[in-house]
Amino acid sequence: MAKQERARLTRHRVLCAAGEVFAERGYHRASVGEIIARSNVTKGALYFHFASKAEMAAKVLDESDTIAIPDGPVRLQALITLVNGYAAPPFTDPILRGALRLAAEPEPEFESGAWHERVNLTITGLLAEAAHAGEVLSHVDPAETAELITTMLAGLARYMQAPPTENFAIDRISVMWRYLLPSIATPALLPALDFTARPPESAASEGRLEEGCLTPSAWTRDDLSKTSPQS
Repeated sequence: MAKQERARLTRHRVLCAAGEVFAERGYHRASVGEIIARSNVTKGALYFHFASKAEMAAKVLDESDTIAIPDGPVRLQALITLVNGYAAPPFTDPILRGALRLAAEPEPEFESGAWHERVNLTITGLLAEAAHAGEVLSHVDPAETAELITTMLAGLARYMQAPPTENFAIDRISVMWRYLLPSIATPALLPALDFTARPPESAASEGRLEEGCLTPSAWTRDDLSKTSPQS
């Protein structure tokens, strides 16, 4: 394996392991030692790529923002699909899972609020488009509704630390839609909305799956061929 590719893979696996640990323990209870153990890299290799735990958290948030705004004429459906895309990945993408937990715990060390704000602005934009298209009731405030949805996403990340089934997140978020949408959507549109729709896997998520990011327990030190901090 070429040195540059080995370094890229090491960095990638550290981020995946960091995402898992942050998701399970939150930022303050997560330890660099556990991230090292889960990624099967040396301490020197980890610190070659990341100067601190805060830097790892910041990169987890940066690299998680990979869900594209769905296309389609019905903007409320696009909103549902997008939000479900953030709710489902905790079971398939540890970086997104870690980002959801980090975003739920505002921390000045790595500006976790910026991720929440980006998602909030995206949802506000979709709700504004839905309002312009006549898909929502006249009393709906896009910014206020978006804040409610992003807050519920953050709460979901805290609530599902040990989910019993793979569909737990989508089941929970579907309950939110079942109660929220009748309050904001025009009645004629409701029967056509799919509360469980999800976006296709992003290229970033697919890449993490192909490279074994989702099964860190299977990584070995031999796989990484690490003989120096640069590996």
